Amino acid sequence: MRITRFPNITEPQFYGCVAAFVDSLSGELNAATAALRRLTGRNKGGAFAFEMTFDTHRYGALIVIDRWSTLIGAFGPHLMLPRRRDIIDRATERIRAAEEILTRANALVDAAPAYTEELVEACAIAFQSVAAVFDEERAETEQSAKLGPMLAEDYRDARRIFLEDLAAR
Repeated sequence: MRITRFPNITEPQFYGCVAAFVDSLSGELNAATAALRRLTGRNKGGAFAFEMTFDTHRYGALIVIDRWSTLIGAFGPHLMLPRRRDIIDRATERIRAAEEILTRANALVDAAPAYTEELVEACAIAFQSVAAVFDEERAETEQSAKLGPMLAEDYRDARRIFLEDLAAR
């Protein structure tokens, strides 16, 4: 990841990375849910393109979380944040919780012979739960977004770089 090549990051850069993480994770979870809903009522293998799209996004969410974990591990211990310190202090706990939810949802999907309505709804709820795990990160992103064009250039640059890191497959 390019962002981890920085010797350190500033507070605005970190908050830019938080925004990139929240946006990327939301995108993966929403895309996984949409793809899964298209599979409702079908047997496995019955809609290969939709299944591939679903797989790309359900595993994409895990990749985004893993890269967030890497960023937190690299910079978290060295950052002194004036607000929302729990983003760093509780990151490991939140990451583990999100990974556990996704792992269980993926196991449920993998074990099922078909994409039943119950399976689809259970996974949709699981994906919503993963998003909720990171409510504080989302709140920070929404608060920062209110600054609009007044956001620091460091924030915007770090957000862009980390978005590129998160999108790389």
